[in-house]
Amino acid sequence: MLDLKAVNEALSKYVRPQTFPVAIRMCSPGENVPEMARHPKRDLGLHVPLCNAIAIARRYGWVMTIDHEQSCWVASACLGFLPIKEDVADGTMQERLGIWGHKKEEAAKFLDGLTKFEYGRYDRVLVAPLHRASFEPEVVLVYGTPAQIWLLVSGYLLVTGEFSLAASLSMGAGCITYVAKTMRTDAPQFGLLGVGERFNHAQDHECSLSIPISKVETFVEGLSFGHKVGVYRYPVPSFLRYDAEHPPGYDKMLEYLKS
Repeated sequence: MLDLKAVNEALSKYVRPQTFPVAIRMCSPGENVPEMARHPKRDLGLHVPLCNAIAIARRYGWVMTIDHEQSCWVASACLGFLPIKEDVADGTMQERLGIWGHKKEEAAKFLDGLTKFEYGRYDRVLVAPLHRASFEPEVVLVYGTPAQIWLLVSGYLLVTGEFSLAASLSMGAGCITYVAKTMRTDAPQFGLLGVGERFNHAQDHECSLSIPISKVETFVEGLSFGHKVGVYRYPVPSFLRYDAEHPPGYDKMLEYLKS
């Protein structure tokens, strides 16, 4: 198993995120859940969807578990917790309920474009701050400023020899991108934060990067390498080695005092 504490220490040292990086794992039916994991309904008496649970993990430091009783319908359908019924797949139900203001065809197209797991493969998801995860995650999710996420991406590109990282930006359903798409493609996903996350206390200055577990060590290597290069650091180094200029009269006053 990857040394998650070492990964967390590297992120803390080089990236300095303001909230905890989050470990995410999709759990198959019958898979054991850590005793410390809090189920929102059972332990808190609340309904807490996945985007909210991620916010709790990264801000409170709690370990959370979410199932179909908690998650919103988009996450439940796309993560395979609940089946996608025919009148949902064709957009009829969304139009009837006025979801997103979509007509039937638009709703069907939107749902079809989301990455999905087959129904029944998983029945819950675990989220935890990286330093407290006692399970092997499939995704590590980091929130930060554009400069911090740029640092993560730049280090990865430096050591892989690639020039860019493909990104697909969406209006929302971020949890599907962070979890399902990251796992399906085995590729990092950049995120502009959508509706669910903004409802759950994401800030305007934040964006995110989800990293498949297979790429985490490469990202850590990239952070270390970029730091040694000297340019790829956070805070981003400023160029300060230049002759200073002062307001009119300052140079004459200095010469006067020196005389």
